[in-house]
Amino acid sequence: MGKGLNKESSISFVLDTIRKYGPINRYEIARKTSLSPATVTNITDKLIKAGFISEVPSSVSKRGRKPINLTLSNKNHLSIGIEIDARYITGVVIGLDGDVQKSERIEVNRSTPEDIFQETVKVYNSLVSCLDRRKIIGLGVGIPGLIDPKNRMVIFSAVLGWRDVSVDEFLSIIDVPLFIEDNVRAITLGELWYGAGIGKENLLCIGAGRGISAGIVIDGAIYSGPNDRAGEFGHMVIEKDGKKCKCGNYGCLEPYVSTETIIEKVLEGIENNAYTRFSPKDEDRLFEEIVQAGKEGDKFILNIFEEVGEYLGIGIANIINFFNPELIILADELSKAGDLILDPVKRAIRLHALPPIPEIVISKLGSLACAVGSATLAVKELLYSKSDQYIALMGR
Repeated sequence: MGKGLNKESSISFVLDTIRKYGPINRYEIARKTSLSPATVTNITDKLIKAGFISEVPSSVSKRGRKPINLTLSNKNHLSIGIEIDARYITGVVIGLDGDVQKSERIEVNRSTPEDIFQETVKVYNSLVSCLDRRKIIGLGVGIPGLIDPKNRMVIFSAVLGWRDVSVDEFLSIIDVPLFIEDNVRAITLGELWYGAGIGKENLLCIGAGRGISAGIVIDGAIYSGPNDRAGEFGHMVIEKDGKKCKCGNYGCLEPYVSTETIIEKVLEGIENNAYTRFSPKDEDRLFEEIVQAGKEGDKFILNIFEEVGEYLGIGIANIINFFNPELIILADELSKAGDLILDPVKRAIRLHALPPIPEIVISKLGSLACAVGSATLAVKELLYSKSDQYIALMGR
């Protein structure tokens, strides 16, 4: 597997192996990569010196001296990730190992680009206030909508009400490399590297909140499509002449399964004297209150999750039949419902998807998934795209 690789490719190969399987010792790295033990030792020694990886003692040893394991470092290179939403801005600091060293969330009640990015800069400054700024490798920002990562443009965001917004124009004040991505692809990258998708090569991450989208991983890499439009799962048509979607079409999946739909159904039922003990208290936490009522056994709420879960499961079954992923991750706001949504989704998938049925799990990174995934954009760039740095590292 490792034969024929040049030096910088060998370094990336070793780093990827440590990321996927770490903590891992040098012998296992050589076995998994088919690189010689001497080559692995040479590469890992230089990576330790450069601060990319760290040595950690093994907790298990059959006999004799405990082997020394290697893991990505959490000290020398730090990345900042920020999620922008219409209601809040969330930020994190992570090391190369994905460990969240600091997090912050603020609520926002204004949605113009000027206002939102002004608050974004405040969150960034708060996160880095006590850091050695020489260690900061970059800032990644996850934004809902159609995103042009290369030109750092928000083409359109229905959630934020933005069109043709240059992120550079507002964040150039931050003097570190800047990366932006669609929020669900950012979540997907975070789950792939540090969450439920570690070690998987082909998976789908369903971001379900006020909008519905999917992050696609093929052969271990995020698939965006030639125009960065791949994954618009919410606009799969599941009902001929069905409900009108925000996109203008009829019968799209999104208006049947979004958290907005759940809230609307609950409030409509209460207005029509549905039999329920649920009574809204905090408008800003309405979905969380609905989830809690469902977990407490309110049948009216449970029936709504059953209906929404069935539609979502049918949509996912269609993708399973087409794509054959090894894992499905349910993320974003709807994942807060846990088994309330997961159980009916699984039942619908079993009815409509061809076997074998992939594993279906809730996001491991939870409410920080988008921010962590956004920070991972800079980590990925440092580890795998800086070939000139690797060449210099190897002394060529």
